[in-house]
Amino acid sequence: MTKPIIRNNKIVSWVFNFAILITVVFHSKIQDPFNSPKFWVLLLSASALLGHLLINKNDLSNNNKKTFNQFSAIISVYIVLLIISSIFSYNKNISFLGESFRRNGALTYIAFAIFFLTAAKFIRYENIKIALNKIIIIGILTSLYAFIQISGNDFVEWTNQSAVITTLGNSNFAGASMAIFLVLIFGQIFLKFLPLYRRIFALIVSCMLFVAILPTNARQALIILFFGIFLILLNQIFDVNKKIGYLVSIVGISSAVMALLGTLQIGPLSTLLYKPSVSVRGFYWRAGVEMFKDFPLFGVGIDNYGAFFKQYREAQYPLNYGFDITSSAAHNVFIQNFATGGIFLGSLYLYLQLFVAFKGINLVRKNNGDDRLIAIIIFVGWLSFQAQSLISIDNIGISIWGWILGGSIIGLSCDKSSEADSFVKPKSKSIIINWPRTLISSGAVMLSLMLILPLYQGEKYTWLARGYFNPSSTDIKIQEMFIKYSYQSLQSNFITTDYKNITLSNLYSFEPNKTVEFLDQVNKGDFRNLDTLGLLAAANELSGNLTRAIFYRKEIAKYDPWNAPNYLSLGLIYKKLNDETNMKLMLGKIQSFAASDPIADQALEQLVSTSG
Repeated sequence: MTKPIIRNNKIVSWVFNFAILITVVFHSKIQDPFNSPKFWVLLLSASALLGHLLINKNDLSNNNKKTFNQFSAIISVYIVLLIISSIFSYNKNISFLGESFRRNGALTYIAFAIFFLTAAKFIRYENIKIALNKIIIIGILTSLYAFIQISGNDFVEWTNQSAVITTLGNSNFAGASMAIFLVLIFGQIFLKFLPLYRRIFALIVSCMLFVAILPTNARQALIILFFGIFLILLNQIFDVNKKIGYLVSIVGISSAVMALLGTLQIGPLSTLLYKPSVSVRGFYWRAGVEMFKDFPLFGVGIDNYGAFFKQYREAQYPLNYGFDITSSAAHNVFIQNFATGGIFLGSLYLYLQLFVAFKGINLVRKNNGDDRLIAIIIFVGWLSFQAQSLISIDNIGISIWGWILGGSIIGLSCDKSSEADSFVKPKSKSIIINWPRTLISSGAVMLSLMLILPLYQGEKYTWLARGYFNPSSTDIKIQEMFIKYSYQSLQSNFITTDYKNITLSNLYSFEPNKTVEFLDQVNKGDFRNLDTLGLLAAANELSGNLTRAIFYRKEIAKYDPWNAPNYLSLGLIYKKLNDETNMKLMLGKIQSFAASDPIADQALEQLVSTSG
């Protein structure tokens, strides 16, 4: 390893400091304690890096400047397509800011792109040790918090206290993230330029992560571990004996095929690796493909998958998992890009990943010694993220690492700095401010804050209103606090329809007429939201306005054609109106696809003729 470069160490350090903060941050006193805080920190971090990305000089050879410019062009077009898809979306709020409890909108991807390009611009072999040290830190933090949760001593009272969710809110995300960190840290054990104590420390942290992963029961984490650790060990075996390396490769590939078949419930490993969640992903993927077929140019809108899922899900899905169960993502990032962004965005995302993969393979091939092992560590870490993204969503706390690792591969592919470029001139005693860079970053941070502050208010007020909701309480003060925070929540800028529905469903108990007025306004802005339509249908049924209730039930049927309970409710309304023709039509609808479900017997019993 050459001597460390000084000029860009701080930028590289901040890239990884921000990534650590994004992964670990959460706020338990708001409606979405995990994804929203990560989204806010992501925006602020990307804004702070923007000035460095646009203004700082890039000491590259002409050939590598061409490569970097190619990636910049790809990313720029990708961002433009994100914006176009969002503009053409029926729900622009979701497209730009993201679905509730996901936050994977256009702004999230734009921020990821800034991290990617910043990593590509500044990360080199000469400063990669900074990245390795930061990865150790995130491994320690996540494993320690996992141990706190495993021991039952979590300082936050989560809904599911027995689950290991770390700072990501979900056991699968927790397991997958720790598996990726373990792979990145495990490889450091074999880096000869690191002192022995540092390599032993990497081994200890790897063991901590492995112990923390097991209680998550995340099969995808185990697959990532096998995949990543095998590739790192394979490199070490090849260095010792190529013949043994080839033999191990054959065994490893055979085992990988058996493992893959096992996850699909085929072969001897199926009892160990298969989970029902694997089968359900097939429904998500096929629904995404159908969305893409119907909206091939610009998709259904960035992160709008959830608004269209029930319309495109197969009839068997609700029969298997429940009529109310839905999904807000395709659980495959590639399908998600095609379904929500269309052919151009999806193809560009695929091309970007293939381009990074090509650069990663070349990076491994052209280096040797520790430099080659570093290339393998970063590349395998990136591949582990890609493996996870094939069966999961773009969780912000995990995805930030995938984008940074991808950018790092491009950065490491660039020429190493020459000895002359490795050190900066002695600093002047006077403080020199790069005003263009400062103004760009400061302006971007201010714009982000102008967006984040109202988003925080909406999160906080929705959480407070839900906390004060108690329809059985006779305490007037509690009722007043609930109504106060409900209205503050509803009046917050950029609040999502889902949050409005949560508040309005509770507010109906106290102010039914005003609640219906609010729901009508919400429906006009988000006409296909099924929860809003359901609330409006129920409210109109209670008030006796059956004509409007029928209208909303028909709207639900349009966007959720395999919803048997909705057809039953509609049939019961027709029964009240003595409309036997339509009542029998609803019964026939239910029997046409849900004949084997208990609801068919219920419908047969309740939707009987009122004549005679």
